[in-house]
Amino acid sequence: MRLRSSLATFTVSAVLLLTATTTASASAPSHATTTGQIELGASAPPRKDSTQRPVFFIKGYAPGDECGSKWDSAAKLFKKWKGKLHRVGYLETDDPGCDVRIDPKGKGTVDTSLKDLGRGLAWKIHDMYSSKGQTVDVVAHSMGGLIVRAALAGYAQGDPTWPDELFVEDVVNLGTPQKAAWLGAACLPNLQCREMYYPNGAFRRWLGPKLHQAQGGTDWTLISSNADFSVSAGNGAPTDVGAQHLVRYSERAGLGHSHLRTKRAAGVYPLRYTNNGGAWGSQVRGAAPLRATMNALYWHKRW
Repeated sequence: MRLRSSLATFTVSAVLLLTATTTASASAPSHATTTGQIELGASAPPRKDSTQRPVFFIKGYAPGDECGSKWDSAAKLFKKWKGKLHRVGYLETDDPGCDVRIDPKGKGTVDTSLKDLGRGLAWKIHDMYSSKGQTVDVVAHSMGGLIVRAALAGYAQGDPTWPDELFVEDVVNLGTPQKAAWLGAACLPNLQCREMYYPNGAFRRWLGPKLHQAQGGTDWTLISSNADFSVSAGNGAPTDVGAQHLVRYSERAGLGHSHLRTKRAAGVYPLRYTNNGGAWGSQVRGAAPLRATMNALYWHKRW
């Protein structure tokens, strides 16, 4: 059974201090202290698992593809969710199926930095919800997970170009390259590919090795698959980045990279999982990836 406790997570998160990787200046937002540390619990809404919360869905690297349809399978599963479901677009070519745009002036390309997209996501969440005292959840596939990491990193580091309030209660990353990612040579000329690929590049150094927290604390779930040949299970759900929950599907589950974003029906999905740094458990018939995603956001059920 899943061991997650929202109250325990909040209690720990509320007292944690994250050290910013850059020193906060006098013009830094109000959540940053003069020592460059972030007080996570101040002024945040109380943590409360709820289907009322809005969910932002962020796709991965997919230039030229349709945007909104990427999350059709998730939308069908979440059809009884009472909170607003937002599909996030960040390329100029993205269709109106994505109702939230985070690229500067709607002109995003594969050479738009993930840091800039993270800033755009942070401001959208702030303007739509955090500024009204509401918290949100985020589900991201592949490169999209680096965008939400960037959104929280800029906030936690006290970057003055980020909003000074950001409430993100739960994040689920599906097949996100938490470390450097293998990419084809044809992709590497693009900035976004380079930022994903190079472990010592400027973006990765700025992002830092650990997952960051939004105001009041953020519960992270990383889901990966041993049958994903784009992002390995150890890369998608590593043990050393600070996630509270890790899920790794067995190769026998047959879940490729895109399946993590689309599979929702019952089936045979053997997996291993760990919660809050505890021992690894296993499920012979684990939940499908999108079902596990929804469980991570709300229900305390089996992975």
